[in-house]
Amino acid sequence: MPQNDIGEKIKRLRIHRKMTQTELAGDQITRNMLSRVENGAALPSLPTVWYLADRLDVPAGFLLAEGDDDRIWRKMGRIDSIRRLLAAGNYRVCLDVCLDGAEEDESDDEIELISAQCSLALAMEALEHGRLHECCSLLDDAVTYADHTVYDTSSIRATAKVCFRFMHRLSASLYSETLRDTDDLWMGGGNAFCRYVLACESLEAGETRWVESYLKSADETDGWVMLFRARLSVRDGDYLSAQPLLETLLRSNQTGGEVQIYCAFCELEICCRELGDFKGAYEYSQNKMALLERMLEK
Repeated sequence: MPQNDIGEKIKRLRIHRKMTQTELAGDQITRNMLSRVENGAALPSLPTVWYLADRLDVPAGFLLAEGDDDRIWRKMGRIDSIRRLLAAGNYRVCLDVCLDGAEEDESDDEIELISAQCSLALAMEALEHGRLHECCSLLDDAVTYADHTVYDTSSIRATAKVCFRFMHRLSASLYSETLRDTDDLWMGGGNAFCRYVLACESLEAGETRWVESYLKSADETDGWVMLFRARLSVRDGDYLSAQPLLETLLRSNQTGGEVQIYCAFCELEICCRELGDFKGAYEYSQNKMALLERMLEK
């Protein structure tokens, strides 16, 4: 490799880490020797390369490699912070750090994957709080990031697909700019909301195998599972069992946000109408329409 290439890398990393030449040199080499290396006047021995790489917290192979890919050392300066933020569930800040300093012509597989994961998590938060258009935008971002990494992101695309199918049934204005209609449907895994949506789709299609699979592994304390149990009762015409279950869900702390409340209003409208409580049916109908209007305005 060119003699000054390694010196330039060492100098750039040292400055990036806000270290003086004396601090980096430590007690193994002299400051003057380090200065000669950085200026291209001397080539360090392998033990010196290993020593400097350790103090700079980079692989020795990075210092020895041919070429000068700035993306590598820029990533090294922020990847630990990115991983900690992701593990802590601080998705908004994590995504901001991922995008900080990124250039249009850059693409790093790990950064793109983490950006996709953060965008998906933020999309689900927006969905829970009824910010439906924001959810769509974030889902499209997640799919776009997922398309730029070699890692397996099929679950991210599948989750986005399920969410878009559900939201498009609420309003034609809620659609994807990135997913194609020909994308494969998905019938497994996912978060609690997606499992609920898939179970409902299976129920409508008469696919009892998927419904049974969902209920077998369901957490009965989860609000989406309670809602699905009520929907099963509605399908079977057992409105007297469904109505109190739905009312209990709305009164409890299990409610999973505005979208879940909207779904409960829909089922309660049916229960009241079928039980002859037309005043209650009208009130729930008005409540669900008002809630949907608010969610579409956010």
